[in-house]
Amino acid sequence: MMIQLKWYTFSQLSSMQLYKLLMLRSEVFVVEQQCPYLDPDGQDPLALHLLVEKNNTVTAYLRLFLPTNQEKEIFFGRIVISKIERKNGYGKELMQELLRYCNTHYPDVNIKCYAQAYLQKFYETFGFEAIGELFEEDGIPHVLMQKMHDIN
Repeated sequence: MMIQLKWYTFSQLSSMQLYKLLMLRSEVFVVEQQCPYLDPDGQDPLALHLLVEKNNTVTAYLRLFLPTNQEKEIFFGRIVISKIERKNGYGKELMQELLRYCNTHYPDVNIKCYAQAYLQKFYETFGFEAIGELFEEDGIPHVLMQKMHDIN
């Protein structure tokens, strides 16, 4: 069983990888969570993409937006694990790789995400804290979460 965890820019993704990651996001966010929305939101070309591939299938994924002149913080989202792989620790692996990447390349930058509320405790285990109140997005409760960069 070959498992690979790797970062890609949008242009580095093969057409098959892109198809598989969009399919995974649709399976979970649209079908499983019964949330009809347009997942391909025009932002994928601007993001880095972290894929967990197992036997040529995308089993877990997240996308990352690096800081820009307009947005000084790092944002990540669309973190997703296929239903049959959720007990295999891929969420933890994605988060550890996200933090490793950010600490290596952007050690002085805060990291934020809009987390589904039921995952708040999961993100807290990685040092994220909720900011503000719960809000609803596409009918699902969310919370803005932030991890402050380490000040030495």
